[in-house]
Order: sequence, then structure tokens, then C-alpha cells
Amino acid sequence: MIARRISYLRAFCCEFHAVAPDSFWSASDDELAQAFNGIGAEHWPNWLRAVLTALLRPFQAAALVHDWEYSRNVKSYGAFTAANRRLAVNIAREALYDCHPGVIPAGVLAALLCQIFGWRAYKRGRLRL
Repeated sequence: MIARRISYLRAFCCEFHAVAPDSFWSASDDELAQAFNGIGAEHWPNWLRAVLTALLRPFQAAALVHDWEYSRNVKSYGAFTAANRRLAVNIAREALYDCHPGVIPAGVLAALLCQIFGWRAYKRGRLRL
């Protein structure tokens, strides 16, 4: 089930021209699945991430790229900020591609909240090389 979902989300990222590091595009679906935890911080309870993922469904492809970056990047504040900026860009691209421009402000708010409150989660993200 999750492998099919990851494959779909990656294909959708291609369709709306998501901005992602080269390592995202060359990763296997299994590697992406290991990084993807849905929407929300890894240390949050599973039930809360499941609720947020369902509520923020239009951002799941953008979240896949974001989770990949949180789990793989060098743990610097510059890389953290770049990942959050890419999240905002990808949310806007995903929403415009999918004809849901009205959700862009909520998505940009989510990216801003990641920037303000996500440093701890970013530092704790696992590097699975």
C-alpha cells in the first residue's frame, strides 16, 4: 500500500515539476517510504500525523520531498531553511497544478510553521545512507 502511494506521489511530483534535490529523483520508492512520515514532525504521535495528513492531503507530494530533505540533508540551518522554502514553492506548484489555488495560503503557513518550529525535528531527522 505505502509503496504504491509513494510511487504515485513521486510521479505527481514530476507532473507539477516539484523542486527537489537530485537525490530525491534517484532514490528508490523504498528509500522514499523510509523518509516519508506523512504530514507532521516525526516525534508526534502517529494518530496526529495521520489526521494532519488526511486534512492536508493536497500537500502530500510536497511533504514527500520535504520529508526526504529532513531525513537526508546535512544538518545545517541553511539546508533546513532551503528545505522549508522548497516546501512552500512545491505547495504552490502542487496547488496550482491541481487547480486548488485557494489552499496555497494554508500551505505557505505550514512551511512557515516548519521554519519557526521545525529546527528540532530537522536536527533529529535520521540520515539513512
